[in-house]
Amino acid sequence: MILARRLDELDNELARAVFRALYASRAQRLRRLTAGALLAAKHTLRGMLFSWPLYLMAIAGFFVPATIGAFLWLLAVPGLGISFYILGKGIRDDYRARVAGRVFAPGDLTRILRGEAT
Repeated sequence: MILARRLDELDNELARAVFRALYASRAQRLRRLTAGALLAAKHTLRGMLFSWPLYLMAIAGFFVPATIGAFLWLLAVPGLGISFYILGKGIRDDYRARVAGRVFAPGDLTRILRGEAT
């Protein structure tokens, strides 16, 4: 199933002009914004499930003695930085692959979340 068409997939100049007009419409901008927010939420939840020990170590650093807390922060902060970097890269890559440069029908956002073919 084709999720949405890209501009480079169109061979007719009239179809390209219609695509550009539709792509710039308010409804399409809202769908792209919503898709980006949904992808960010999806990747954030997956990232939190994967790196929950780092979050737990960072929180525990507040409630233990200072020397142990500093050690926990020394381990947790770089790990969280790497986790946030991977999270941001995943969101950007997924957005470019599934959302950018496409025109969407109303039901396409749920298919993006499910990871169906683009």
